[in-house]
Amino acid sequence: MSIIQFKEANCKNCYKCIRSCPVNAIAFRNEQAEIIHDECTLCGNCLKVCPQNAKSVNSEIDRVRKFIAKKEKVYVSLAPSFVSAFDQDERWLYAALKRLGFTHVEGTANGAYQVSRQYEKLINKKEMKNIITSCCSSVILLVEKYYPQLIGQLAPVVSPMIAHAKMLRETYGQRIRVVFIGPCISKKEECNDLQNENQVDAVITFDELEKWFEEEGLYEEKNLADEMKNFDNIARIYPVPGGILKTIDRSIKKSYRSISVDGVERCIDILDSIAEGNIENYFIEMSSCTGGCIAGPCMKHVPGGFLTSRERLLNYAKKAALCQNENKSSLMAATKSNLSKTFIDRSRRPEMPSKAVIQGILNSIGKFSEDKELNCGACGYPTCKEKAIAVYLGKAQVHMCLPYMRERAESISNIIINYTPYGIFALDENLNIQEANKSAKTMFKLNSTDVEGMNICEFLKCDLFEKVLESGENLYDEKYLYEEFDMVVKQSIINVSKHNTLIVIINDITDEENQRQKVFESRSQNIEIAQKVMEKQMRVAQEIASLLGETTAETKVALTKLKKSIMSEMGEGT
Repeated sequence: MSIIQFKEANCKNCYKCIRSCPVNAIAFRNEQAEIIHDECTLCGNCLKVCPQNAKSVNSEIDRVRKFIAKKEKVYVSLAPSFVSAFDQDERWLYAALKRLGFTHVEGTANGAYQVSRQYEKLINKKEMKNIITSCCSSVILLVEKYYPQLIGQLAPVVSPMIAHAKMLRETYGQRIRVVFIGPCISKKEECNDLQNENQVDAVITFDELEKWFEEEGLYEEKNLADEMKNFDNIARIYPVPGGILKTIDRSIKKSYRSISVDGVERCIDILDSIAEGNIENYFIEMSSCTGGCIAGPCMKHVPGGFLTSRERLLNYAKKAALCQNENKSSLMAATKSNLSKTFIDRSRRPEMPSKAVIQGILNSIGKFSEDKELNCGACGYPTCKEKAIAVYLGKAQVHMCLPYMRERAESISNIIINYTPYGIFALDENLNIQEANKSAKTMFKLNSTDVEGMNICEFLKCDLFEKVLESGENLYDEKYLYEEFDMVVKQSIINVSKHNTLIVIINDITDEENQRQKVFESRSQNIEIAQKVMEKQMRVAQEIASLLGETTAETKVALTKLKKSIMSEMGEGT
């Protein structure tokens, strides 16, 4: 099951997630966005930007609850960024987690401390061209999937989460359950990585933990607190940009030039430069999230935003600095666990289309030359050619080009409007013409006139238009005579109040009416002839009544029926 889930009913095809994905790992298929797991780095950008909440993180709360229900010993490794996610201090959080049923809680910063010691060893060896930190799971996925040639420049050290899990098992026994709680989605993937030997049994995000607290009503217990043992008081500064660098001895750090990089786009920029061979002898702290872990995708929003989160973390780290020396010899400050890590090439190398194929896809959306390639990025891809490649790879659809679809829609609508025989006017609330089609201009002899802005009352009677505006009731196929144009029409007047627009559709039926008049006149003549025949017949009938008897009466009835029939048909035609 994918870590990030899509709710299909909520996806509104806005392409915002595709535009936000730094590695284009979101496909658009069957009118729905879809994460391509093998290409995703789990940075969480799509989760943060989705305006429809169409994405959610696969929760492991139920899995953890089952551990607790079975009376297993469940230990928590709590990321130090918790202080930026919750209003309560560590003593309240420690007690709340114990109330949920966890056996013991310790800070992941204990593992971070040991990871920094491993980094110091790598720096002292001076064997690596560059050293890229291995703490951020999303950065690791980014390198393994998109920069496999740089795997040798990743520090071969586990993350603080794995380091702390190993330390917990070393201290409390291999049979315990370890649950990591933090702000990161990609830690769920790291947890499932078989290379990490199932050191972590489950990962819960701060968002998930907050909902759990709410379900249990723990926020109502303001005075909740408990004494902590071996929680942490070292390396708490890790979650802010530059935090890792601050935990490395300054004298050791001089062997490499040091830099801190946060934000996946900046990380990609640096990795590109390293791949090109332009960067050497750097110790590079990399974090996928802009602002570091305190701005992770599953961080609770706090009043004051990033600045408040950063201030909380710095104050929390200062507390640890006061007693750092005494804790270097504490139980968790040392470990015999193997903290080395081997990274693997997870890159995909799909067959790329030829230039001819790319141009063929571009031609299908009207981009026959480079000047037609707007490279607007609305589809989520930086250039039209990259979007064409995505179409070839089955990640995108041709109609995702918004400028093309708009131009096509406008072109089709213009064809319909301009070639229909009906006259169409679009009027504003003051009956000024906003737009008129070709048939309307021809119908009312306006071809040589710039009609936009003209009031329609200047050449047409406006009584029906004003009636529809005032009543809000539309008229459909109403027969009307425009005497000044000697024209009989059927017209529909539609009030689109939402857009303050009145649509007038006029069908000229003058020729039909003239034809009906000719039929009427012809039938009138036939009636006159029938009437004369009847009168003549009656006179003759009176003279020979004695001979014909009832025959005369039958003739009169037959002729009368004929007359009524003709009169009836004429009535319907008028």
